[in-house]
Amino acid sequence: MAGRRVSFASMAADPVVDAPGVEGATNTPAARWIPTASCLPNPRNPRDELGDLSDLASIKDRQLQSCLAVTPEAYLRLWPEDRQKLGAGPEDVIVVNGNRRRAAAELYGREQLLVVVDDSVAESKATLLRAALDENMARKDFDPIEEANAVLLIVAQYPTAKEAAEAEGWSQSWISHRKNLLKLHPDLQRQVRAKARGEEGVSINVARRLGSVKGIDAMSLAEQAAELEQLLQADAEAVVARRAAKQQAKAAAAAPKATVDAPAPQPAAAPAPAPVPAAQPAPATPRPEPAPEPAPAPRSSAASPEPAQRPDRFSAENSESVPMPEQRVVATPSDDPAPASPVTPATPASSEEELGAVDWHNVEELADAICRTLSADEAYRLADALANRLLTTGA
Repeated sequence: MAGRRVSFASMAADPVVDAPGVEGATNTPAARWIPTASCLPNPRNPRDELGDLSDLASIKDRQLQSCLAVTPEAYLRLWPEDRQKLGAGPEDVIVVNGNRRRAAAELYGREQLLVVVDDSVAESKATLLRAALDENMARKDFDPIEEANAVLLIVAQYPTAKEAAEAEGWSQSWISHRKNLLKLHPDLQRQVRAKARGEEGVSINVARRLGSVKGIDAMSLAEQAAELEQLLQADAEAVVARRAAKQQAKAAAAAPKATVDAPAPQPAAAPAPAPVPAAQPAPATPRPEPAPEPAPAPRSSAASPEPAQRPDRFSAENSESVPMPEQRVVATPSDDPAPASPVTPATPASSEEELGAVDWHNVEELADAICRTLSADEAYRLADALANRLLTTGA
């Protein structure tokens, strides 16, 4: 089983362009036309409800995607207990991929469906369940609780969760996130489903974090609700603290800019010291000292302009984008002493500077920088997006 990951969804997701009776280049069984009445729904479909089928109304005139099915014999080898419930005849097939299309064809009066019948999908319970799951995971409205139930049902077909993760191409943390949803009270699970439909409820990321609380599955609804309130309160406080830190960072970044832009007061010209007379042999009689030379005129600002001031760091107030130098610029000491000014504290590094300085090939260093930059909720969303991206790209 390990390493044999096949995208069953892609087998049934291509436009109907192949002619019946013609084998494809990948040795996939050919599609053929089967009466809609002979296409039976999958009893193990992970979706509890097929939802609104109005988006598939055009199937009455045109079928854009073929369906994937197995024979009743192949299905009943895996679940013989479903024989009475299935009630399949000798010409019937069990639709694994395309149950919404089958239901829409039945609803809108399409008489035949183009179906690929491939019993290799029923090699094991895990392969058939995964084929049904793949189709639904691509749908935006797939219920997260239904997904979690389907994933855990597939995992149950393996001796251990680790073997399931290796065979199915999942990470163990990805499986744990789905398992955490099923630890919640059914009332809270209904709130997660409502949120996924765009209604008021509990977000999936908050629900997963709540499910990771130690002993959560043994708590009552009231106890889980109390834990949820504490979690939401902590998130709200974290948002306030993060906003305050950003405001402080902006204020600190603006302070050096204001100091640089302000014209520096010119110090008063110091009186020139009297010139030292050249050494003379001691005269026999004392001689009067020569009169001091007149003091040199002060330097004109027009003749010796001051060098242009540059900020030593980038700030939000800079009017034009300047690439950050690799090293901080050190100002050259001036001949004239600068007036005393208060010391400006160093500006804390922004999120962009933190991530920019990280070695992206050092996973631990990158994880630390992400945890310092993102909130817990954002980090969970990032982890979930990375897991889904890896599944999508087949990495």
